[in-house]
Amino acid sequence: MSELRKKAMTRLAICAVALVASIIFSVLLLTGTFDGKTDSGDAAPATSDTTSAAAGVNDPTADSFTAEATGDTAEPPAEEQPAEPEPTPEPTPVPTFDGLSVQPTTYYNEGEQPSYTTPGDSGMNLRAGPGTDYDKVTSVPAGTGVTALGTNEDGSWVVVNYDGKYGWLKTEFLS
Repeated sequence: MSELRKKAMTRLAICAVALVASIIFSVLLLTGTFDGKTDSGDAAPATSDTTSAAAGVNDPTADSFTAEATGDTAEPPAEEQPAEPEPTPEPTPVPTFDGLSVQPTTYYNEGEQPSYTTPGDSGMNLRAGPGTDYDKVTSVPAGTGVTALGTNEDGSWVVVNYDGKYGWLKTEFLS
């Protein structure tokens, strides 16, 4: 085996060992092994490391220390109550447009709704869904301004309200 190949294999082996060590460390970290707790939830016993400046401290990152380390003989503090979870904000209700066979996949917010005008030479059919296969709801006269309330997935059709009725118009013909 050539020298270059041996070096490459050595580097590959080192990388593999580092990857395995990283995976093991991640699993131990996620399972809580490194948080100073045992499986029963009790604090882990202190190690016998005498070089530590904080002898008697079970977890130097913890907020509470043992009485031996602090010189305090009082009872340890009671378990803290978990903080109240912040309330989940109520989702904004999705509008439904009566009379439509298909509801839009995208809804425009108030003030962000694009305006369109039907072609000046002909009116357009307002449809119950995004396609000519859907029933005609009504006709929109030529040159009528409309505001898009929502759109289908690819944006090729928009939902509008004309004369109190909701329906779909093909964007390709609007200006």
